[in-house]
Amino acid sequence: MKNLLLVSSLALALSGCGGGGGSSPATAVAPSIPTCTLKAYSPAYPAEFSGANSIPVPTQKFDSSIMRGVGLKDYYPSDNNGCATISQSARLLYQKTLDKLKSDGVDTVEIYQYGPVDDFNATTWAADETKWQIPKSDLMWFFQEAHDKNLKVTLVWQLWPVDSKGNQINTTNPSLVEITKVLNGWKDIMTSMAKISRDGKVDNLYIQWSAFYFPSLTQYPESSTLAFLSIIDNVRSIFNGKLFMGTPRFFDRRIIEKVDAIVVPIGVGNWSYNDDINISTSLVKQRVLDTMTGIYLDFSLYSGMNPRDIPIIWDFNIQSRDKALSQGWVEDGFCLSSVNGPIVSWDSPSCVQKNYKTDFSVQAIAIEGSFQAIKEQTLFKTYGVNFSTGYWLTDTLMPGLEGFPNFSQSIRGKPAENIVKAWYSKG
Repeated sequence: MKNLLLVSSLALALSGCGGGGGSSPATAVAPSIPTCTLKAYSPAYPAEFSGANSIPVPTQKFDSSIMRGVGLKDYYPSDNNGCATISQSARLLYQKTLDKLKSDGVDTVEIYQYGPVDDFNATTWAADETKWQIPKSDLMWFFQEAHDKNLKVTLVWQLWPVDSKGNQINTTNPSLVEITKVLNGWKDIMTSMAKISRDGKVDNLYIQWSAFYFPSLTQYPESSTLAFLSIIDNVRSIFNGKLFMGTPRFFDRRIIEKVDAIVVPIGVGNWSYNDDINISTSLVKQRVLDTMTGIYLDFSLYSGMNPRDIPIIWDFNIQSRDKALSQGWVEDGFCLSSVNGPIVSWDSPSCVQKNYKTDFSVQAIAIEGSFQAIKEQTLFKTYGVNFSTGYWLTDTLMPGLEGFPNFSQSIRGKPAENIVKAWYSKG
């Protein structure tokens, strides 16, 4: 990273020099090299953010063989943060974030990429690289930087349900023809991602789209399964890394046997407001174990396999707010006028995000209890643990124009990070 910045800065300095030349090499003065100083982000936060409960003490650590993952927040910086370019600031933010994750014992970092498909009605789907969230040059740089720090990389593509022309995917009882069109288009996108992953030596690729729930897949299970089997085979012909498949509800043995792990969101199940009041690590652990029993029964029934032979990645998105478990996830990147309402500006009086109560203790307790459940359960083969699309790119814990890190699922700078660090430790 430092070498790249040095070369870039030197090129910038030289481009501004005049063309005259009477100085000899012995007396020439080297041009000044502009430095990049990121805008300072304070990790300080008000005492009330700590919450109403005692922070638990981590009790154990995971077996050294399991994957220890954390995913970055799914956005690309929108300003240069004191640097010459946005790209330069982004790379510095990524570099500092990777260093923090490395110190936490993380061995696999997950990064999300997205951008609109050009035209859903085209014979072949393509996503214009100029509209990607992360510029391709920075994405490829990120892969190399992570590998230079001995971190593995998981790449995930988020499918947008709106294309560049404003066409939308029909998610309200779509027909088999519409489902087939989406799956055929997804194969095109995954072909592109397989090539990027191959060229960037990515370690793991998420085979199913993310951040876009298309429940109708379960209405046409056989057609959907056959489509994903074809997608997997096609990706395997290009990319030789590991493939992860997400739930919900892909319990088909044919798919399970073709991928390296199944990603399962961790959950507490049937959590009430009364449970919010009585939250404890033991209560969380028991509810997670109960949820795992239900997942076990689903896998047993629909796959015909022994779930103990199915590699599972337990995926977290637990936010740090007082009703995170009873209410579930809420948008933490921008303001909405209501829970599922339209986007509004940061200074809008109707921004519902400003009404949520930050509580770091809820997140810490939920993670410790869930970790204990993962360690204790014997129903599945744990392949890894992951925190998807959450780790903030700066140290700030104060809400602002970049979002709401205070109540987000990010663990950065919060008590939960120390719990994760203890469990991820291999020492």
